[in-house]
Amino acid sequence: MRMLVTGATGFLGREVVARLAREHDVVPVGGRTALPGGLAADLRRPGIWGPLLAEVRPDWVVHLAAYREPDFCEDHPEETRALNTRPVAELVRELPPDDRLLFISTDYVFDGLHPPYREDSERRPINVYGLSKAEAEDAVLARPGSLILRIPLLVGSGPSADRSGFLTQIVDTLRQNRPVAADAVLRRFPTWIRDVAEAVAFLIERDQTGVLHYSGREGLTRHEMIRIAAEVLGHPADHVRPSEDVVPRRAARPRDSQLDTTRIEALGFRRFTPFREVVKAFAADFPEVRTG
Repeated sequence: MRMLVTGATGFLGREVVARLAREHDVVPVGGRTALPGGLAADLRRPGIWGPLLAEVRPDWVVHLAAYREPDFCEDHPEETRALNTRPVAELVRELPPDDRLLFISTDYVFDGLHPPYREDSERRPINVYGLSKAEAEDAVLARPGSLILRIPLLVGSGPSADRSGFLTQIVDTLRQNRPVAADAVLRRFPTWIRDVAEAVAFLIERDQTGVLHYSGREGLTRHEMIRIAAEVLGHPADHVRPSEDVVPRRAARPRDSQLDTTRIEALGFRRFTPFREVVKAFAADFPEVRTG
């Protein structure tokens, strides 16, 4: 099948493109730059989808493109909706009815007060990022033949050690020479980007529609993740103290937005790589993150 993958140059996008290209004809679409064999397109520009879909003529659109840093989104709500929400509504209008759409959403559509969250749990986003994704979900849910896949905190290797998202943040924290407070309250469920890419391929193969949740199994605070990474990478972590007060940030975070994965497991997908193993894979990709 022919796949159009947006956000193809992003953290998750590169993994999804590589995985789908093993079995499908993939056209990767980046925002500013194009991957080999792909296109560059500013999805914030009104009217972009008609010509793009006419050129590619995909069987599936896998829509990953989004601003996903909650603090950025909180400070730039209109810019956030210009990428996270409005292009999704336009895509839904322009996509031919026989084509399939997979939209990546987030656990941040929930408030974090009543976990675990099922696919039909009430959405109550508490920040601009979550709200932008919930609004985009509404557009997708109105279109038959579409699939929403909600995922939580993504971890894994980016194109370099200093462009690897959350794991880069952890290494930077471990390398600091001053005391640091790390949140020991908010519980996240780190999920390997390679596992998500496999889940995407699995669901496309089965032509799934509706809403599904996929998430790592381990609920960990930032402090717990830093301690695990320190053990794997050989870094001292005595300078990182647990904070029982939520470390202030511009965007509010859900306390515990655990996603219930019963449905995707019932379909036969049960790949859940532990966080420790993800850190080991990161260190194998970039040995310079280890001490010594």
